Amino acid sequence: MNIQLLYKLIIVFLYSAFATYIAVPYVIKKLKKFGYVVPDMHKIRKPKIPVLGGVAIFIGIMVSLALSQLVLPIEMTGKLFIFYFIVIAYAMYGLMDDLFSYKRRYDKIIILFVLSLPIASLITNTILDLKLFSFELNGLYLLLLAPLYIMIVANLINIHAGFNGLGPGTTLIILIAAGIKSYMNYGLENLIYLMPILCALIIFFCHNKYPSKILDGNIGAFLMGSALGAFLIINKLELFGMFVLIPNIITLVLDFHVLGIKKIPDKPFPEPRKDGLIIPNKSMRFKSFKNLVCTLIPLTEKKATILILSITALLCVVGVIWL
Repeated sequence: MNIQLLYKLIIVFLYSAFATYIAVPYVIKKLKKFGYVVPDMHKIRKPKIPVLGGVAIFIGIMVSLALSQLVLPIEMTGKLFIFYFIVIAYAMYGLMDDLFSYKRRYDKIIILFVLSLPIASLITNTILDLKLFSFELNGLYLLLLAPLYIMIVANLINIHAGFNGLGPGTTLIILIAAGIKSYMNYGLENLIYLMPILCALIIFFCHNKYPSKILDGNIGAFLMGSALGAFLIINKLELFGMFVLIPNIITLVLDFHVLGIKKIPDKPFPEPRKDGLIIPNKSMRFKSFKNLVCTLIPLTEKKATILILSITALLCVVGVIWL
């Protein structure tokens, strides 16, 4: 093991931890002051919670990147900055989506695909390994499949949210599992890409878990999703990623079937019940994985989130061992 590199990874990790720890309460205060709050629809009293909390994750990452130059060699910081250019671009897109509420889904696909193109600069292996089969794809992988993969993962994270802690919790679990796979395959080499986002997300999740004090918003969802997608691509974990994201993929398929094919108007959850159980509207029972779970097993928001995160964690354990 490269002890010097390990120390540097820990320092970059701590940079992010300290910056995010300071940023979260500051961001909560400012978001409340300027009215960037939304009612928590699953609570009886519907408390207003600051949204756009992904700004705190963004701050932690930016400070970590800036200070990383003090400990990392220039060739490593160059790659790190390219990686996080994609993450920052996605975060800015998410922020604009929060502020301007983009409606046209096809525009989102085109824009996010273009923002993912710089990943080609970090890819050295263009073989798509599906375990039973592998394909050398060269430019097709660099300029089509890799950017497309990041875009899909980011959207899978975004569409899966809805309960306190669900989006950040899902991303955190998968990032940790992907980090373990990366270490198993490449040692410490690629873990530098993980350090800024991982610690920022850990600190943020402590404030976002049930009952949430702050929500991540589209800025947080797209930031986290792009970082996850890019990290999976760099470590050649495409198949692993699709496996552990099965609940998210189910949500995407169900959402498209209900809203896209059946053209059923989207409806929020009914008014909160005194017993806290989440019971979806009849027409929305099969709109997402979380709706399906709450239809099959009446659960409170907290228990539903724990169950869904546990399913993701189980998939990650199987993926780390098997894929």
